[in-house]
Amino acid sequence: MGEFDDGSDQPSLPVESDADLGTDPGAVPGADPASAPPRSPRWRVRARRPLDDEYVLSQVEPGSVEASRVLALHRTMKTRARLYAHQLRQLATFFREDPETQGIPENADMAGLKVAVGLRTSPARAWAMVLDARTSVDLMPATFVHLSAGDLPEDFHRYLLRQVRRLDDEQKEAVDRHLAGVEIPSVSKDTFEAQVRLAVRLATAGTVPVVPTASRSVELVELDTKAGTASLYVTGPIPEIQSLAHRLDVAARTVQKAQRAALRDGAEGPLPFDIDGDLAARGRAMSRASLRYAILTHSVMDIDPVQETRSPYKILVTVPVTTLMGLENTPAMLDGITPIPAELARELAAGEPIWLRILTDPITGSPCDAAAETYHPSAQQRLQLRLRHPVCAAPGCERPTRLGAEDDHILEYDHRDPGGGGQTTLANLHRLCWRHHQLKTAGLLDPTRDPVPASGPVTTEWTVEGGIRTRSVEHTDLLTPVAAEALEAAWRIHQRTRADAERLAAAERARPRRERVDEQRREALAIAHPHLRTRLLPPDPDAIAAIGDPPF
Repeated sequence: MGEFDDGSDQPSLPVESDADLGTDPGAVPGADPASAPPRSPRWRVRARRPLDDEYVLSQVEPGSVEASRVLALHRTMKTRARLYAHQLRQLATFFREDPETQGIPENADMAGLKVAVGLRTSPARAWAMVLDARTSVDLMPATFVHLSAGDLPEDFHRYLLRQVRRLDDEQKEAVDRHLAGVEIPSVSKDTFEAQVRLAVRLATAGTVPVVPTASRSVELVELDTKAGTASLYVTGPIPEIQSLAHRLDVAARTVQKAQRAALRDGAEGPLPFDIDGDLAARGRAMSRASLRYAILTHSVMDIDPVQETRSPYKILVTVPVTTLMGLENTPAMLDGITPIPAELARELAAGEPIWLRILTDPITGSPCDAAAETYHPSAQQRLQLRLRHPVCAAPGCERPTRLGAEDDHILEYDHRDPGGGGQTTLANLHRLCWRHHQLKTAGLLDPTRDPVPASGPVTTEWTVEGGIRTRSVEHTDLLTPVAAEALEAAWRIHQRTRADAERLAAAERARPRRERVDEQRREALAIAHPHLRTRLLPPDPDAIAAIGDPPF
């Protein structure tokens, strides 16, 4: 597999200073260091002996068929590791060099589609693999060197990625520096995993969890004088914080849409909420996270007693009428995606004064069609589109359509001749997230809906730029008896485990916080240093004297 290796991926040994290495008693004064024999690497954590072919063969009977098979499996493992490293290197290069990605995850929707087609997976999974590749190649080069050489098994590396996925870039680099001192080519699986866990604890040391308070407060925290930044910590009841986050998100989406329109039309003058004044030079709108900050810090605070109009936030709960009547326990669906137990659905329904009846096809389970004679869908059509498309209709996209989605005509609507183009009917409509709607408008995505069948779900064929074709199936009724039975069983288990968790939480709250912190720190040290768990105690002299002299 030499075609997968390049000079930059050759294993490098831990570098130690001359002071650390000391003076070699056998060295000849004045000798050329280049002519001296190579030194063995000094690992902080090393194996009892190197894991080479000789050691592998020593574990089985010499000369047997099993010996050759075990050796072949060992070499296959090394080849798989090199192939896996080769794939990660390709994905990392894709992350850096793809013109539509530009190293920005928010712009990687089209790149995710391309990678997903090559790997036959979903775009979300494909982009997660790209991020893992960036972590492996760019942030953790020491361990990636061993993977490229075939000395780090693929399973070992996947375990490492799972442990560091929640860390930031600096913490991942710290974990990599710690593992650079471990003899990865030869240590056992248990030793490797123990060192990974220790490295993660060392990298995240000092992050003691803070007990949240139930009061309403706004605090200035984390003043970083070197970086010149600070954080605003807002604490309050969950509904109020969620409402604030929702209003900020809606405002950010509105401003982002205005920025995109201004950039597209080449508007002159200052752009809305361009706090750095560089949007025109960058050529793209600010991210929603940056816009939430800009709106929060650059908006006029209205302290007038009259409250502002709140943005309505609707959650669709689809409940079968037989469940409402108590005739059966078929689960309901939250926004067409998440099933919820019948008991919880009836509790939610009891508090709502207004109901909306949705007629569904008795065979396919899809909402029945509603027609409109204009370009814009009617309110009834919008509601049914949300039921038909709880997530973006683009193949593989998992963005929910309750926010930030747009209704799209599959066959374009002709504004000059409304009767000659695509009609505003459910058969010609679907919901797309903003990004995929933009890609379709630009001609990078071309959907073609099949004729509506007499039975079964509606299918759509998608053509991605470059001739890639795929098919998607419209969302239909997923409330099957199997799903209902499985959900009810999961709900009963959840109720039992929740009761147990509440009892344990009450017992923990009754303990002093200082006692809990000390116990958690002792447990962390015991895990990191298992040899300190037990120690030999000297015998008690008084107990020996009580036994007396031996009878011989």
